[in-house]
Amino acid sequence: MKRGSNWFFIAMVALAGLYLVTAMITNPAALLQQAAVIAITIAIIFLVFRYFMKKRMGSDYSSYSKAVKQTKRAAQEKPQPRSPSKTVTPIKKYAKTKPFKKKSSSHLTVIEGKKGKKKNRALY
Repeated sequence: MKRGSNWFFIAMVALAGLYLVTAMITNPAALLQQAAVIAITIAIIFLVFRYFMKKRMGSDYSSYSKAVKQTKRAAQEKPQPRSPSKTVTPIKKYAKTKPFKKKSSSHLTVIEGKKGKKKNRALY
């Protein structure tokens, strides 16, 4: 079955290539007009589809995209490291360092699940 569909695909591509060569030789203006009509049609279908899908997604998707934008903006706003100054301060060998604490993103929320409940093994 796969071998038959492979030959069919090759034949269709060959016929399309033959048509393109013939159209370029005989009437290139009509070929450009057809390409423009196809491109405009695809653009209109894409924009209409995107418009309706955005409405269908609702507030869940919009809040997700808002969180993604905030995360990207925060990543871009990180200050660049300063160039080393001319006077270097001595490094203390035995200085206590505080453990690194990970900052939580305030715009992302955690959805609570059933983590605390024990499973009833008799139902399985």
